[in-house]
This record gives sequence, C-alpha cells and structure tokens, in this order.
Amino acid sequence: MFDLTTAREIAYGPGGELSVRVFRDRTEKNIWYMEPAPRLRIQNSQPVFSLTRYLSNDSEVAGVLTFDVELHAPQDAKLAAEREIPEIEAWGDFTWVSGDAFFDQTFPGPGGVMVPLVTQTPSLFGSNVASFQVAVATPEEVATFVAAFTTPGGVSPCRVEYQMGVLTQLLAAEARVVYKADVAIDYERTYATKKDTWGNRKSVLVGVKQTLKESGAGDVRVTPGAGVSDEIKQMVTDWAWTTLENQVAAAVDAARALAQGNQSPVSVTSDFTRTYSEDAIVEWSTPVSANLPRFDDATWPRLYREVDNRELVVTFALAGDLYGPDDVDLFEYVTVEVRYPTRTTDNTFQLIPGDDDAVSKTYVAPGGGTFDPNYEYRYTVQFGGGTPAYESAWISETATLVVLRPSDFGIRNVTFLGQNVPFGTTVEKVLIDFFEVPPGDLPSKMQVKEMTANGEAGQVSFSSAYHVPITNIYNYRLRYLLKTGTTVVYQPGQQFGSANADLVMVLDPAPSLANMAVRGLVSAKKKGFLDVSLHASYYDVQNSAHELTHRWTGWNPPRKVGIQSAETWYFDAQPDPETAYFDLSGQIVYGEGMLLLPVNGLKLPYKNGPLFLSDTEELLSVEIFSDAIDWEAVTLVTLNLFQAVDEAGEIAAGEAPKTGFALAELDDPEVAAGFTQPIAYSVLKPADGVKRLPSFYTLRRPISSEKIVFYYNGDYVLATGGAVAVDETAVTGKLQLHLPPLPPAGGGRGIVHRVEIPVASL
Repeated sequence: MFDLTTAREIAYGPGGELSVRVFRDRTEKNIWYMEPAPRLRIQNSQPVFSLTRYLSNDSEVAGVLTFDVELHAPQDAKLAAEREIPEIEAWGDFTWVSGDAFFDQTFPGPGGVMVPLVTQTPSLFGSNVASFQVAVATPEEVATFVAAFTTPGGVSPCRVEYQMGVLTQLLAAEARVVYKADVAIDYERTYATKKDTWGNRKSVLVGVKQTLKESGAGDVRVTPGAGVSDEIKQMVTDWAWTTLENQVAAAVDAARALAQGNQSPVSVTSDFTRTYSEDAIVEWSTPVSANLPRFDDATWPRLYREVDNRELVVTFALAGDLYGPDDVDLFEYVTVEVRYPTRTTDNTFQLIPGDDDAVSKTYVAPGGGTFDPNYEYRYTVQFGGGTPAYESAWISETATLVVLRPSDFGIRNVTFLGQNVPFGTTVEKVLIDFFEVPPGDLPSKMQVKEMTANGEAGQVSFSSAYHVPITNIYNYRLRYLLKTGTTVVYQPGQQFGSANADLVMVLDPAPSLANMAVRGLVSAKKKGFLDVSLHASYYDVQNSAHELTHRWTGWNPPRKVGIQSAETWYFDAQPDPETAYFDLSGQIVYGEGMLLLPVNGLKLPYKNGPLFLSDTEELLSVEIFSDAIDWEAVTLVTLNLFQAVDEAGEIAAGEAPKTGFALAELDDPEVAAGFTQPIAYSVLKPADGVKRLPSFYTLRRPISSEKIVFYYNGDYVLATGGAVAVDETAVTGKLQLHLPPLPPAGGGRGIVHRVEIPVASL
C-alpha cells in the first residue's frame, strides 16, 4: 500500500514538459507506485479507434466515433523516476476499487461540436480499459472531428480523464468532514425555490459538488502531522472534500425514499460528522487526464471511413472485479453471439478476463435502407473448474455499448476492510454474516467469516454462492465480539450492490456522534404549529444501549411557509440501523383551528432520519413483530411497507388509487406516482443469543382523514430453497403487524396487501 506523504513529481519527455507523480510503499521501501496516464489503446499494432461518416443521413445521425482508452505508466517516465530516485528497485500495482472515465468532446468556435460529457466505467482490472461510442449528429460535426484528429500538431483537443479510487493509509494528517443539513435546507429554500438544487437522481453528485461549498453546508478540517508539507496538506484537503461530496450525494440519494409530497430529499437528510485519523485506510482519488493523439497521413485512412448507410455499431466489453477472494479468475471466458439481418457470418466472438486484447469487441453490421437499431445477442459463460456453463436467453437490445459484469453472470464480489478497528485492545474479532437471496429453488446459504486485523492483511471477501444471473441485492451483518464479552451488532439493511465489486469499510464500534433532528413543514401562513413539546428516548436493544433522553419544550416554528428546524439533539451511540429507534411522547398544537394532538408511544426508526412534522398530518407508527417466525425453516424475511399519495404528492386521505397489485408494478412510473417509495426491512435469522428485535414503520395520517391506510408486501426465504409470500394479516385495534411462523405455500408472490384502520378503533 503506497504512502501518500512520499509523493514526488517526476519530469520526463523531451525537454521535461511532461510529469507524473510517484509514491513509495509504506513498508517495502524499495517498491514505488506511479500514477498511470490515459492513452488510446493499441490492439494488434493498431489504434482501437474509428470514425465513420454516413453519407445517407436518414436517422439524424451523421456518423459514429468509437475508441478504447486505457491507463498505463509510460516507460520513459519510469526510467526518469529511477534515475532521480536510485532506491527504486521495483514497481508496484495499485489495487483499484472504483473509477469513472470521462470524454470531453466540446470544441469552441463556429461549427464546433457541443456535446455533453460522456462517462463510462473502466474495466477495473488489467489496464482499466474504457470503451466509448459517440454518435455524431451532423456532417459538420463529423468534419470537426476529422480536423481535430488530423490537423498537424502533437495532440487533439479531445480529452479523456480518469477518476480512479485506490486504497491507501491516511498517514499525513487527520481529516474531519462535516455536513450540516439545516444549512443545506436553508440554502435550497433561499436560492432555488422552484427546483432541487442538489440535482436529480442521475446527476445528484454534480449538484452536490456545485453547491456544497457555496452553501456552507459542508466543512473540511485537516490537521497535518509533524513535518507534513503544504502540498501534502492540500492533497489531503482535496481528498477530504471529494469524500464529503460522495457521502452527501449518497445521503441525498438515499433520502429520496423518505421524502414525501413537496419535501425535497435534502430536507430529509441528517447532520453527520466523520473523522479519519492518521493510519486510517481510505479510498484515495487519483484524477489523471490526457488528450487523445492526432494521426499522421499514413494512419488516418485506416481509421476513417465513409459508408452509404448507417451501420449497426455495438461495443461489447467486460468490466468489474473478475477475480475471486484468492485472485482466481471467476470465469474463463464469455462467448457472445449477435443476430442482425444484414450480417449473417462471423457473428460469434469471445471476451476473456485478464487479456487486454480480448476485453472488448466492437461489432459492426452493414447498413441497408432505413436504419434499424434493434438487434439480439446472447452470451455463454464458461466458468471452468467443473462448474457447468451458463447460456443466457436471447436478449433484445438497442444500446450501442453492452457491458458484461460478473453480476450479470450471477457472480458478486464484496470485500470487507477494517478501518481502525481496535483489534487486540477492545475488539477480539468481527464476525461477518453475508447473505444473498438464492435464485429459483436453490437452498439458501449464510456465509460467515472472521476479521481479526485491519487493512489488506485482514480483509475478508465474499463471492456469490450462485452462478446464475441474480439481482445485486444482498444483506450483511457485523458482529463485533468485544474483550469484555459483550457484542456490538451492526446491520445496515438491504444493499443494492454496485455494478462492480463492493467495498465495505468496517469501522470502530466505539460510540460516535449520533443525532436526532426535528423539522416542521408549514404549508400555509395560517397553518403551521403553535406548540411542539416532545420527549424523546433512544433505544437500541441489540446493543444494550443505556436509555438516553431529550426534550423539546414549547417549540413554536415561525409561521413561514417552508421547512423549519428545531435544535438538533446530539448524543454518543453506535446505532444498529435496523433496530435502533426513538420513543416519543408529548403534544403538538396545530395552528389552524388550535387542534391539539397528543403524541404517545410514537416510534421513529433511527434509519428513517429526522422526525418530519407536517401541519396537515398526524404521525403514528406500526410495530412489526417477528418473534413467531420459524427460524429453523426460514433464513430471511424481506418486508416492504408504503402508503398511497394523491396527485399533489401528499398522503392520500381518500380511496386508494390501486389495490391487489404486484410490487413489481411500482417500476411503472405512472403506478409509482400514486405511492410513497417502499421502505424495505430485512429480518435476518437471529444470531446466537439474540432475542426478538423491534421494527417500526412511521405512518402519516391526513388530519382530515378518519382512517389510516398502508400497504405491505414480503417474502420468506426458506432454508431448503425457494420462497413463500407473506399472507394477508388482519390488523385491528392496534397498529401491529404480526408475522406468522411460516406463510402457507402457494401464496401470490409479490402481491401487495392493503390495511385500513378506522382512527376511532385505535
């Protein structure tokens, strides 16, 4: 693992106009690492690059640009570094854990190509190949690209940037990142009342980057170690800001599940503070960029073509972590077959992990008449080692880039890495329970492994137990066995998995700064709240937390339309997100009509973020009882709860928009618009000695409604294989949902059940 405090800039090239950064290994002082630079990939002595112009532009596309780029350490840069640093005896390889590649194709001036930034995910193995395919809209833009790559000079104006994540230790300094939710809410209300300042789901990180510093909602504090240079301090500061941006973006994206009506996702986020001490293992960002080359007169004719009709051009590529826990190939190769009417031969090819010359393939079929973007493909995975091959069904597609990842083949890699866990002093070991829902009727398997050290030396990796295509969803639970004989448990709920391998940082189980925020939504000046007086108690039965309490007395939010915030309660705890909760009592006096509603026994799950009060709704909670489940026959119970909303996005007070439907129908935007996003509960088979744990879902009742309505759906994953659906359960008199020992076989999988309770019966 490289030591970032040893960073050295090395000049190389004619006249020394180029430079790279090198780092020494932390423990093996003779091994160094070099930040690689992007370059155009060469395959069989030929650049992987082509520009094609379509002479008949009947599909609003005048041409296509395809190329592959990769990362490499220039040999002349290595030689220059070895001359300047004589102690270099060998070069190490970075362990990449994440990354994105960007192609900037914006040309200034008349006739320039003005196209948004194109992003692709590198392979994350080998030389990190990234395949790009860019549709060029007009003949003038094709001509601009031709000029860009053929005008005499060293490089073209087309630029490629990689932002790669690599593991290292924060040896140089301590870094603290802070997010202040109230500041972010106030900024959004003041400067962007008509749109979500923080971006939509696909560009939330961009929005966060643009507004986090400007709003003052984020703060970074770096305390340098002894002898640390200003340059190293700035490197750590830049890294800390990037880390904060990513964490806030993840928080905003996750908050979308909790935001309702005219709430913004930002308003449902909570404050957080994260401290990275010296020696902490962190994911370091290494942004590097380079311009694509220009081509000489001898090379260009092999790269540029003009054809009468638009062709079908599809790039197939492997990506992701293709190696198992012991650095063994997860599969040998993938055979891809394509069907398209204008090409009847040579439609089959192989993609091979570890072979940079066979990691991607661009398939081209001749055009003919009116262009048809529809094609079919299927793939066959050869696993080797006696595992039967898997052949997919024929897949209909129109995409110009098809990326095949291990998750598509039913293979998932998840690595757990200790980050400053006090092994040897307060923590004996960490037990990691890893579970994925098996496909079909295969038996379920709970994988359990031990972690006894931090960093790469103690990392624990899990590879999927099933080699058939499955979803990316998995569950894990951390059990910290302390020297005192007690156990601290952490289960974050369902993980939806990245497209590539997942990296989970295992943190210190000691209590850290937690918080509970209270926010009020004033819908109109004549409404709002006259008094909010609440008493909150924090409980975490799983971790035997001592009862902590706090009071909000006589809070009178300003009668100003929008979101108002009370003083946030901060306390020390290490919550288990699946089981920690707040118990609230007190009263709320609403402004309109002086309506007083007592609060008694309201349970707010810790993972649901702040307590969000609306002047048009009453909050209640439904308790989910799982103590009757037959854990000899069941490994996991998944449960989804949600409510209906009206056209304004508020909790529906009238009849339900839909009943007796399947959960999968919520994938339809029109159907989803009638409901809140389901909140998922993952109830794993309890660990030894663990009793029934509480689970709650927060319900919202319009004050004008005389009933409470909510929906639920769930499945029992059986230990012997397969799953059975949660049956309809009557809820009367109390807001309690009792899960049975085992639902009857043959129930409708995926069917949603509706619960309606008259308020008078409670």
